[in-house]
Amino acid sequence: MTKGGERMRAAIAALVLVFFTLMIAEKLRAVRSRRALSHVVHVNGTRGKSTVARLIDAGLRVGGLRVFTKTTGTDPVTIGVDNVERAVRRIGPPNIREQLRVLNRAAREGAEVLVVECMAVDPTLQRASQRDMLRADIGVITNVRRDHEDAMGNVPEEICDALSNTIPRDGVLLTAERGLAARLRDNCTSQGCRFVQALPRGDEPDFEFSENLSLALAVCEELGVARETALDGMRRFRPDPYALCAYRWGEGIFINGFSANDPASIRLSYERMRAALNLGDGVPTLLVNNRADRGRRTLDMLALACDMRPPRALVAGASRGFFAQRLKRALPGADIETLHSTREVESYRPRAGEVVYAIGNLAGFGRGAVAAAAKEGERIV
Repeated sequence: MTKGGERMRAAIAALVLVFFTLMIAEKLRAVRSRRALSHVVHVNGTRGKSTVARLIDAGLRVGGLRVFTKTTGTDPVTIGVDNVERAVRRIGPPNIREQLRVLNRAAREGAEVLVVECMAVDPTLQRASQRDMLRADIGVITNVRRDHEDAMGNVPEEICDALSNTIPRDGVLLTAERGLAARLRDNCTSQGCRFVQALPRGDEPDFEFSENLSLALAVCEELGVARETALDGMRRFRPDPYALCAYRWGEGIFINGFSANDPASIRLSYERMRAALNLGDGVPTLLVNNRADRGRRTLDMLALACDMRPPRALVAGASRGFFAQRLKRALPGADIETLHSTREVESYRPRAGEVVYAIGNLAGFGRGAVAAAAKEGERIV
């Protein structure tokens, strides 16, 4: 072998050694950080993860615990032990190694409890996040609904099993899921994990979704914070800035439903708003914004729009031409319009007596539409 070849082999060997040394150091640091924390609460599920994580944070803080929380939500943020909310800065696309940095930071700030929203969709990455990184002792699965079917499966049972990858071995799992609760219980049994179904009792105060509140309260009680104490903190919790809300805007009402991405959640969210705002039985105008990398969700939005049969629909984002064409075929009497940018604000600013329900995805056009409503309108829910 030439001297050049020997030097190349030596360089490769040195790089491999450095890589494994760094990996071992990272692993040891994560172990030390986890030992410094009394509890880690890993929040998973289809809908409501960010809201539940924020509610748990609020309940534990008022109970006197030192809490560090990270939510993925619309924009990833941390809430430090000092109760200050900070944006998570990323270089490149999201990576679950981010959870290790959160674990280390929580320990560095002297937190007793880390509340962290699951950021993985792929079942293998969910398992790695739980077993190899966070090692949470308290698991939360908010609910099981259709979403990310390309990664988690096409039927509810498959999605349930995918979400079950964050069940803590020898820990406790709390959920507000109803339909697949028995399957979750069985999955817990195989992990030696205690199962708690935390459904609303009926005495909860009025809230966006009572299941989110009852689940967060049960987690706080699990960690020793009395229900009424935790509830006092939750009454003042800070919701995700892009969570379900409504504005009186233009001459009507604009409802931001972008946080609900699956058909079942979109319907539930509108029913909630219809009751809160006394909207009656009319069908709202739909503003549908789609993302290019969410092809299955685009088809779900199309099926939902066809089923709801709105008198007027505004289509934005990716595949808007295809979407509008298919919608016109299904609803020949409806007013269907495509939007290219948020500068066309006159088209989606509510008309006299109109309710505009924005669904699909917040990215791009959606974020601009909500910003316009918030700037010009008055938030009413």
